[in-house]
Amino acid sequence: MLVVENLKFSYEDNTVLNGIDLTARSGELVGIVGPNGAGKTTLIRAISGVLKPEVGIIKIGDIDLSLLSSSQRAKMISVVPQNPQLPLSFKVIDLVSMGRNPYLGIFEWEGDHDIQIIMRAMDLTDTTHLSQRLVGTLSGGEVQRVLVAMALVQETDIILMDEPTASLDLAYQTGIMDLVKGVKRQCGGVILVAMHDLTLAAQYCDRLLMMFEGSVYTSGPPEDVLTSDNIAQVY
Repeated sequence: MLVVENLKFSYEDNTVLNGIDLTARSGELVGIVGPNGAGKTTLIRAISGVLKPEVGIIKIGDIDLSLLSSSQRAKMISVVPQNPQLPLSFKVIDLVSMGRNPYLGIFEWEGDHDIQIIMRAMDLTDTTHLSQRLVGTLSGGEVQRVLVAMALVQETDIILMDEPTASLDLAYQTGIMDLVKGVKRQCGGVILVAMHDLTLAAQYCDRLLMMFEGSVYTSGPPEDVLTSDNIAQVY
């Protein structure tokens, strides 16, 4: 279970997160929605450890993530970032394999167990046939599938996704969200997804957190959150 309590973060004098509370249980796909500038990406980055909150607690179960090293945290939380800078000359199999790095020592190669995990993740994400392709030759939808595979091989209880369908054609958007739903069924952990498409959010998410100006405007089942009144007030 992921628990976020009273999370606050500012860029200089600009408050971006203002007392965020969030609880996500194992087996849940929770969507974070809200207009541009609401703080969705900042929340994802704060939970992942990229940003250090000024105030607040982030826990997985009873474990306070602020007490963990980056390598320990990487065994508990994986991230599918938005528009990452990828090594375009890498083969897909090599990029996906990097998800095992938290479990390997310096100069240590993947063993049979690691390779089994990598192959299983690529099979689940339908990327096995891409294994020898260079990352720079992939389509947007293929890149997203590869990034999900890379997150899966970290074997974490929490997967964070920042706008995984952004800039994709409609067919790729539904394909990625079908994949995310399948990952949730297979892995049983928490998946937290920042989303801009309210239709996809309503269709795929178990619960939604609607943000507005750095705060939680409302949360709950999609049908309770995505009301005409809430959308009119926030958007």
